[in-house]
Amino acid sequence: MSLITLNEGDFRHNLELFKTHVKNISNSKAEVGIVLKDNAYGHGLQEMSLLAQKAGIKNVFVKNFTEAKLIASSFENVTFFYGLPKEKIKNIYTTLHSLDNLAKIESSIGDISDLNVELKVNIGMNRNGIEPKDLAKCIDSILSKKVNLIGVFGHNGYGDCSDEDEFNLEVKKFNEVKEEVAYLSKKQGFKLPRFHSFNTACTLRAKRYDDDLVRIGMGLYGYADLMHTLASKLRPILKLYAHKISTKLLSKGDKVGYNGITKIKKICDVSTYDIGYGDGLYRTNGNRILLLPNGNEVLPISSMDCFSTYGSEECICVMDNAVSVAEAFDTIPYEVLTRLSSFIPRQII
Repeated sequence: MSLITLNEGDFRHNLELFKTHVKNISNSKAEVGIVLKDNAYGHGLQEMSLLAQKAGIKNVFVKNFTEAKLIASSFENVTFFYGLPKEKIKNIYTTLHSLDNLAKIESSIGDISDLNVELKVNIGMNRNGIEPKDLAKCIDSILSKKVNLIGVFGHNGYGDCSDEDEFNLEVKKFNEVKEEVAYLSKKQGFKLPRFHSFNTACTLRAKRYDDDLVRIGMGLYGYADLMHTLASKLRPILKLYAHKISTKLLSKGDKVGYNGITKIKKICDVSTYDIGYGDGLYRTNGNRILLLPNGNEVLPISSMDCFSTYGSEECICVMDNAVSVAEAFDTIPYEVLTRLSSFIPRQII
């Protein structure tokens, strides 16, 4: 059956690269946290949690409470970005995006005293998070409910953008947020929360960083925009393999698959392999060409459960770098990887 391998050595290589860079730009202050949301970007939540735990990572970020609860016992803390908690667990931090979130959480779990939360602030992307002007009001509400404010964070949306002014503007906005929170902390006597605002791209482009941690997602899996100098040193940790179902010796003029789109030009072996678009591999229909790492084409039209290609190997590598697949289908590696079915076995090597 199809298989995904995860290279622990390459993961450690990527992690050390980020740790060294973060140490240099933050005077050893900031920690490296890992983003494991959406099944660890398709790599496998449990498997990547094991690698992160073994590497000594303490701060983890996931999509929802379900993901957080699955791995909470492995880490010092886990923050989930979206949705409501289903219960209070001390090392699981809930993200607040709006002023009415606390009321919704109360309706969901009842007593919210001693709940640990992180407050998301909108610093320019205009998607999620409270507005900076509402900071004081929101913190008052948190304190009045005896909820613990563990962190305040933003999301700088210009890490991959060549516009330095926009990037620096969002840095400036978050610094202003930190200043106000620090003022309120001193005035009202609550513990200063942790601050974080940089993802992979922002971290790689930064020459200085004054927050408490960085949230690294795709970078630890081996991907970053090549506009960043360090990006070329990253190593993709995932490889996707498929196993042969059958082989046929075909002659010139024979047709393969639905609608006979592929016409054989000379006598050759054509084999089918056990992965298709039902497993997350993009469907080829003749309009786009998808090449395997060995240079052979995934023959159109590919199927839900299998695809055909030239050759007769028992096992072939379908993908060793999501960039090539992303380019073939005019998308980004994030989408290619997160599509991969959770039913495909993951193996750490």
